Amino acid sequence: MTTSVSRGTWEPARGGRLLIGLSYSQGTAKYPLYREALHAAADAAGLSIDVEWLAEPARQVDWDQLRRIDGLLLTGGADVEPARYGLVDNGGLCRTFPGRDAVELEIIEAAFARSIPIFAICRGMQLVNVWRGGTLIPNLPRAVDHQLPDAERHPVRIEPDSQLARLCGSATAGVTSIHHQAVDRPGDGLRIVATASDGVVEAVEWADPSGKPWLVAVQWHPERMSLDEPLAGPLYEAFLAAVRSGAAVRASG
Repeated sequence: MTTSVSRGTWEPARGGRLLIGLSYSQGTAKYPLYREALHAAADAAGLSIDVEWLAEPARQVDWDQLRRIDGLLLTGGADVEPARYGLVDNGGLCRTFPGRDAVELEIIEAAFARSIPIFAICRGMQLVNVWRGGTLIPNLPRAVDHQLPDAERHPVRIEPDSQLARLCGSATAGVTSIHHQAVDRPGDGLRIVATASDGVVEAVEWADPSGKPWLVAVQWHPERMSLDEPLAGPLYEAFLAAVRSGAAVRASG
């Protein structure tokens, strides 16, 4: 993919504060939770951060802002356009958001090219998988099992040799999720590292992270969970640590 951000080099955020970009807001009630969770995690870690939306329906990507981000969080939302993974959706299963995919794919490409840490949530994980050439299940047979109120949890099993297991310190833990699609075939360079009890893919990561930006990609919604839960707080902590480390390297270069 050719990205619009060959428009200059990365620039440091002002005042030494870390700048994290949220990929896209569709403007519904849950979107502020992404910013709130990041600020809460940063406060707990003693870090100063700024969190900004990179794109919204009425506002195109601010490429100058994108050049300054230290970390990227890919948000949840509408379904990925099925044609992007080779599906003809004759049954009308997919509920897409016109224009969003193209914008976020450019953002991902730009972040990847510059080794910016990426934390992908729900749709964000699915989009990363499609970006890497993977496919999605357009509608789960038992989608109702994956559409929980925020206060409810379902268990996920984590591969013991994965980065995710090292971060959360557990082989199983509970999460809250709301989705009707899921990763089917993992994309190039990705491996499945967590599944639900029915086999639905819950997380992917690099099979070999060498030479690639830090990546955690999960199907659940850690921003709707408490930071003291093993599959919420430790993920934010690790993301912020990767953001801080990457910013330090760029500043010294």
